[in-house]
Amino acid sequence: MGLFTPNIEKLIDNDDVDGLLKLIDHKKADIRLQAFLALSRKKDERIIEKLKTLLKDPDPKVQAVATLRFGELDKPTITSNIRRIIINGTQREKIEALRLIASKGKTDNPEISKILYLALQDKKPIVKIEAIRAIGATKDLYSEKHLIDLLEDKSSQIRTEAVKALGELATETCVDPIIGSLIDNHQDVRKAAHEALKKIGTPKALNAVHDAPFMLLVKRMTESESVRRETVIHIGAKRIREAVPLLQKACFDEYKNIRLEAVKSLGLIREKSAVPTMIKLLDDPFYDVRLETVRALEKIFDHSALFGIEKAMKTDKNRVVRAEAQKAYYSLKSRLDAAGIQNS
Repeated sequence: MGLFTPNIEKLIDNDDVDGLLKLIDHKKADIRLQAFLALSRKKDERIIEKLKTLLKDPDPKVQAVATLRFGELDKPTITSNIRRIIINGTQREKIEALRLIASKGKTDNPEISKILYLALQDKKPIVKIEAIRAIGATKDLYSEKHLIDLLEDKSSQIRTEAVKALGELATETCVDPIIGSLIDNHQDVRKAAHEALKKIGTPKALNAVHDAPFMLLVKRMTESESVRRETVIHIGAKRIREAVPLLQKACFDEYKNIRLEAVKSLGLIREKSAVPTMIKLLDDPFYDVRLETVRALEKIFDHSALFGIEKAMKTDKNRVVRAEAQKAYYSLKSRLDAAGIQNS
């Protein structure tokens, strides 16, 4: 095979299998790699046998993807070469490599988790989406936190895929964030959350989609600003603990007054698991939201809340917030010390 540069994109778009097979012997490694990735999901035995020849390819990247397709991922040299593809490969190479990772199914390999995390940082949304799908397919528990963070992404497609992937992980930690997504402002995300909760199937998950009073709260949280605000206040006043995921989602509402009332209600319910969400509101652009967040954190008898208050005390740009945080900090700290509760 000569050193010409074939129009491989055209061959791929036309699904020209014979043309692509010829490129498996091309002298340029990048051409062999692209041809392999384009053919990697074919099931024809003739194609498979030809692709297997690249298991001994002299180029480490080509050998890595061949091993990923036909072998295991345990060798450090393989994962390091796949990592190079995610960092330096073309968009198509990255997508096909991620699909190959997904095809291997469940894994607890931390090196694969690192590769998937790198792909989540990619600037191209389509690569990020494939990474999310791969996380779901491999049931990569190391990526759980990253998926939860993506539930607040600006892209509804990213949020939808994150919900679906969390449904595949199906851990107890996933349930609350998915419940919160029942009130996402986009219908596709809400639908995906509903399906994910049914798939997880735990009593808490099923209650969120079958319990009539809770479903009414969910419905009201998808209506107008005034209705959402009234519902948030109602949840806090009635101390409806099972609705905490809805309050946590409301902490990211586009309307300031809803965020403010949501954090107030979380303070009334005193739910420790909501502290990380509340701490994020200490970066809210409105000082009165940050002020109410400090006051709400003071009500939660836990060192994680104290940490958030300390952050506001030291770094908030508003002197009123800093002063309130200072009072809240010493008040909560003295109560924790008096109770002998140590920072874990």
